[in-house]
Amino acid sequence: FPTPDSNHACLLRAAAGEADDLIDEITGFFRSRDLPVAVYLSEACIPSDLPRRLTARGFHKQPGGESWMVLENLAQFQLPPTHPGITVRPISSSETLTFAEVFLGAFGLPGQFAPVLARLLRPSVPLAGTQHYLAFAQDQPIGTCSLLRHGHYGILGSTGVLSEHRGGGGAINLGIAALAEARSHGVDTVILQTTADTWLERFLRRTGFERAFTRTCYLLPDDVARQD
Repeated sequence: FPTPDSNHACLLRAAAGEADDLIDEITGFFRSRDLPVAVYLSEACIPSDLPRRLTARGFHKQPGGESWMVLENLAQFQLPPTHPGITVRPISSSETLTFAEVFLGAFGLPGQFAPVLARLLRPSVPLAGTQHYLAFAQDQPIGTCSLLRHGHYGILGSTGVLSEHRGGGGAINLGIAALAEARSHGVDTVILQTTADTWLERFLRRTGFERAFTRTCYLLPDDVARQD
């Protein structure tokens, strides 16, 4: 979800003798909140046999991977031209439900979660360093994007376009608006994540982003997670 207070990440590097207890602690944390149990591994995670330990507990390795991309020296980055017919602007607090509906639709998630997401999103709208954008085609909202800023760093996320409008420049215009905003606030390094080895990653590389690392998701199925 595109809200600063509902996204948490850390790099955990456990000794071999502590790894199993750590996996159990992570599983218990998610289960206590009735959330999917997911663990993401990159090459920086240790011990090296974490994949075996996870699969032994019933975790399933998900296909594909996530690529984390970095763009440095934003001040010198040449923004590409925007596509005509697509406008982008920041949302107001009254538009959080619209943002939530478009976000869920773009990612194929159930629309009934929109009121909950809007409620989570609303407190972040007036925060300094946080900006959420909507893209419009003929005055109809078609895409979303979020920018989180901290010092010289910016994180782009929640970029999605409704399927019937993909390929029309919505995602590019959203990215341009967010990068321009980041640069105006002195951001020098921008980070984002996307699916690895896709046309979008290749496009990002052509525009100046570089792959920092990839990570793989291991998911504990619901029927396993809810066993006592």
